Amino acid sequence: MTAEKYGVYRTKNAFSTFLLCWVAYFSTYVCRLNYSAVMPELRAGAVFPESRIAAVSSVFFICYGLGQFVNGLLGERLDTRKMIFCGLFSSSFCNLGIFLFHQYPALLLLWGINGLAQSMVWTPVLKIGSLNFDGPAREKFGVDLATTVPMGTLCSYLISLVTLLFLPWHWAFLTCGLFELGIALLWLHGTKGLFRTKAPVSVSTMPEAAAREIWKLTVKSGVLLLLIPIVIQGTLKDSVTQWVPSFFAEAFGSGTSFSLLLTMLLPVVNVTGAFLAKTLNRRLKNEIATSLVFFGVSLGFLLLLRLSGSKSMLLSLLAMAGVTNCMFAVNVMLITLVPLRFAKTGRVSTIGGLLNAVAYIGCGGLNLLAGKLLEKNSGWGALFLLWMLLALAAIGVSLLCIPLWRRFCRSQEEA
Repeated sequence: MTAEKYGVYRTKNAFSTFLLCWVAYFSTYVCRLNYSAVMPELRAGAVFPESRIAAVSSVFFICYGLGQFVNGLLGERLDTRKMIFCGLFSSSFCNLGIFLFHQYPALLLLWGINGLAQSMVWTPVLKIGSLNFDGPAREKFGVDLATTVPMGTLCSYLISLVTLLFLPWHWAFLTCGLFELGIALLWLHGTKGLFRTKAPVSVSTMPEAAAREIWKLTVKSGVLLLLIPIVIQGTLKDSVTQWVPSFFAEAFGSGTSFSLLLTMLLPVVNVTGAFLAKTLNRRLKNEIATSLVFFGVSLGFLLLLRLSGSKSMLLSLLAMAGVTNCMFAVNVMLITLVPLRFAKTGRVSTIGGLLNAVAYIGCGGLNLLAGKLLEKNSGWGALFLLWMLLALAAIGVSLLCIPLWRRFCRSQEEA
């Protein structure tokens, strides 16, 4: 009866572990994409120039990325439960702080700290998954966890939309901050004694030995080369999502509320990306080969976006939905399932932190370039062309990574 009720998770404790991890990471997106939701208001009201608006989002990406790398290493040693609570609690207070102090210097500082705080959540969640689930349950944990991204995006836009209908833009940080604070307290109460936090395998804690071990793992597995496609998927996933409300507001003259309603269609579509990727990967049995297919499909959608531009709202929305859906599928493969493949090495947290760090730091840098292109009136077409070139680069590098990754996965299965 228990197995039938909880499926592959088998027990109530296992299901509760997954559910609380899901809710915790889901809440980080609520207090991350609320800034994207208010961007049309900032642009329409000329609150800040384009470069400053882009700089705020970029400082989040860069701080989040740097924090991911550091917290990936710390996650191998520290209590995962406490790390996640500290991250959620601190992030909520950064959002509440922006509600009180929303001048540009304070916004830039607090949004950067928010990135550091949220970086304390992902790698501990991955570690919990690697320690408490095996085989099919671990894969299901990874795929199901990936749905936090579209659902968190949808929730963030929904809360922000309702807030912006009645109140000024900075109130969106209050409502979202209070939401995440509630989740932080739920996590603290609900996870007492629920799951394992100590790794069953011994890993080197000496900095030099650990660095050598991680270097060998990344080279042998092809992950070192894979960092380039990871930067690109991060850029196409988060940068496209971030600029969608602004694009519709500018290209078609839609108001902030209508732009957000259109943008909220994207995460609804993106939920399918995880399951499409899972289905294809069961056939190809190679996460990087699966990613390559989705990079190729996204290139087609980007071409459609480049050609349709501001001519058709429907085609533009379809193209953007296609791109974000494909990148969500790639994200599941490269950011979630690839790190979980390192479970036997005891380096899930470190590899997960490294991959996510590179994705967000790269996205932050390229997002600054996007802001500059728009501020210099290069137009949306130039930005769409940049995204197409990035997709082409990802396809080329992924081809080189596939055989390395195949050999590494075989070696782990035989170990």
